Amino acid sequence: MSNDNITVDSVTAHQSNPDNLKAPINSDKITGFRTSIPEPCEPQPASFIHKIRTVYKSTLLVFWIFIMLFAYVACKLLAPKHMNRFYNFFHHVCCIIFSMRVSVEGEMSREAPTLYLSNHISYLDIFVLGAKLPGYFIAKSEVANWPVLGPLAKMQNTLFFERKGNKIRSQLNIMSKHFDQRKNLILFPEGTSTEGEHVEPFKSSLLQSVEQANETVTIQPVTVAYTHYKDAPMDKVRRDQYAWYAKMPFSSHFFYALGLRQSRVKVIFHPVVTLSDFETRKNCALHCWQQVSKGLESAIS
Repeated sequence: MSNDNITVDSVTAHQSNPDNLKAPINSDKITGFRTSIPEPCEPQPASFIHKIRTVYKSTLLVFWIFIMLFAYVACKLLAPKHMNRFYNFFHHVCCIIFSMRVSVEGEMSREAPTLYLSNHISYLDIFVLGAKLPGYFIAKSEVANWPVLGPLAKMQNTLFFERKGNKIRSQLNIMSKHFDQRKNLILFPEGTSTEGEHVEPFKSSLLQSVEQANETVTIQPVTVAYTHYKDAPMDKVRRDQYAWYAKMPFSSHFFYALGLRQSRVKVIFHPVVTLSDFETRKNCALHCWQQVSKGLESAIS
């Protein structure tokens, strides 16, 4: 495939042919990537009923976390092999508290180890994916200090990585050790969150951990899409009440989201691949980006 004037559509056609998976593609020359994330819409003022729901749901969430702290200790001591199920159940109830109904399309990889590569829209993705996936999240180091989500992330053995070039080697070693212990990891390779209507290009640097691992690592692209609110398709204004990106304040967004009514979120599991299917890591990242992008476009259209 020529690297001149490559478009997203030509990547789709190229990658749909299994014989072309190993053909190198220069991602720097691809046109069709969105180069900037749009500004968030102005938040809508909360009604009195919305505020009442927020207080009620906040109380439920605090109560749920309090109960699960004791359950966490008990499960850790008495049934450590079932911790993944514990985490899934915890996040499932959190989705219920946030009134998010999560549907699944496709088959989730049950191979161990698997590296799940997902687009990133909001902190709510943690609850959505955590309710379905058996694995450890990889998060930026700042998350460890966030209210509510920081302590919860630490309980789940989340890997906190700093965004510094001199840390990359140690981070890769940590990831490869997890793979060699047959542990699954969940990565947001965009390196940022978006408004939920497009997917930023996937960074390939952390895929070096797959090369370093002694175990064969399955890679599965995963799409997360916030699609409906009260059974009506979301527009950008409504989706911004779930998406957390740019310079949105965390606390006000979090509590506003708690007071929202029922939404629908779709998780799409795309066909699995391995790094050996591709000529380079960039080709693998590009293929996964293309799968996730097409899934998002289909889900919200």
